[in-house]
Amino acid sequence: MIEAGDPEQARIGYTVAPQYQSQGFATEAVGRLLGYVFGTLGKHRVIATLDVLNRSSVRVVEKLGMRREGHFIESAFFKGRWCDEYMHAILRREWKMGRI
Repeated sequence: MIEAGDPEQARIGYTVAPQYQSQGFATEAVGRLLGYVFGTLGKHRVIATLDVLNRSSVRVVEKLGMRREGHFIESAFFKGRWCDEYMHAILRREWKMGRI
């Protein structure tokens, strides 16, 4: 999703079916998505917001070079409970540096 108020930024999100988790698909898919957003679309910054309990997803974005920029307390009501969220982000120049 491209930010309406700031078209140089994008938010990403993803879901992986349980039978395909822990096989590297999310890392590959999110990596390719970041490549597309920075390369083809030329965006400046990409943001991902994650449930703090989803440790696998946190590992995926951190493995790809995204840094944790925020911890929001009880910021989303999800699956019948209030949950905390982490916000991760990466800049195009950081992505390029990590790819060389």
